[in-house]
Amino acid sequence: MAFIKPDLSEVQAPITPGEYKVRVVGSEVGEWTGKDGKPNTPYINWILETIGGEKPADNGRKIWHRTPVAGKGAFKFANFYKATTGQTYERGQGFDTEMLMGRELAVIVDITAEGYTEIKGEKAIN
Repeated sequence: MAFIKPDLSEVQAPITPGEYKVRVVGSEVGEWTGKDGKPNTPYINWILETIGGEKPADNGRKIWHRTPVAGKGAFKFANFYKATTGQTYERGQGFDTEMLMGRELAVIVDITAEGYTEIKGEKAIN
């Protein structure tokens, strides 16, 4: 066993449900392992940062948003792409995640029963 003294001084309260303006600041490509004979599902884990909030505490918060890029859930990527670019993603075209870095959109945030942040929807900023 090891004795440690955790420092929780920088921990922020969870983000509250609502609509937030965000900027895409990063991404990571990953893959969920398929279960019950289903294939693995590739996804992009977007890193978003809240901006333009009325309260200073609502700015600079990180939100992670996974969008599958294959299978039935790929509509989440298509919705994210459209909200971020204003354009419909054309099937079969290549995609570089760097294309969306720095782009802004609005997201609707909710909290799951387990206490995790979940994005329920995205929309373009007019």
